[in-house]
Amino acid sequence: MLRIISVSITLLFSALASNAQEVGFSPELLFGHRSLTYQHFVAHRFNDKWSINNVSYFDTEYTNETNDIYFIRNMVSFHFNKHIQVNAALGAKNPGSFATLTTQYKFSASSFKLSYAIGSTYQNGFTLEQNLILNYTPVLSKDIKAYLNLFVIVNTDFEIVNRGIQQFRIGIQKENLITGIAVNLDQFTGGVKTLQNYGLFIKCNF
Repeated sequence: MLRIISVSITLLFSALASNAQEVGFSPELLFGHRSLTYQHFVAHRFNDKWSINNVSYFDTEYTNETNDIYFIRNMVSFHFNKHIQVNAALGAKNPGSFATLTTQYKFSASSFKLSYAIGSTYQNGFTLEQNLILNYTPVLSKDIKAYLNLFVIVNTDFEIVNRGIQQFRIGIQKENLITGIAVNLDQFTGGVKTLQNYGLFIKCNF
């Protein structure tokens, strides 16, 4: 049931992205040594208090379909101020559907952004979830910025890491187009299974 709801909300976000100018949309392709990865972030803020977003991530290995990875999260957020918010999310990721409640802190400066969220996720049992995003875009010239981005999600039941995602990007940004080198690391069931993907990425911000 959660998976059906998650897919339905994802389709709604896709419709919003194609029809609403106020919706932010950031798709990315990674051409890796192991697999091809597509991911996007779609967000819409209704007012000072409420916003919604969707994160979707699909990783398809060139030679082994059993290693396909998916992550879809649909989130609604209530903003207390520009730094603190609470989030409720439904989604699907290996190995199935999940629901999450988190508290999130954000900090933003001219070329640096930080986001940290902590809370609980239910997927075949409760886990502690932590989410970290660091983004640094110093100016290199009039039209070019450096681009460094770190994205980390860790779910643990305090005995093993149930699910881990680490993504690192380094490249250059010209207006809304970003390209460079990418690293994706995925861990499952306490690190018993770990998948790595290194390659080139291209990303657009609309």
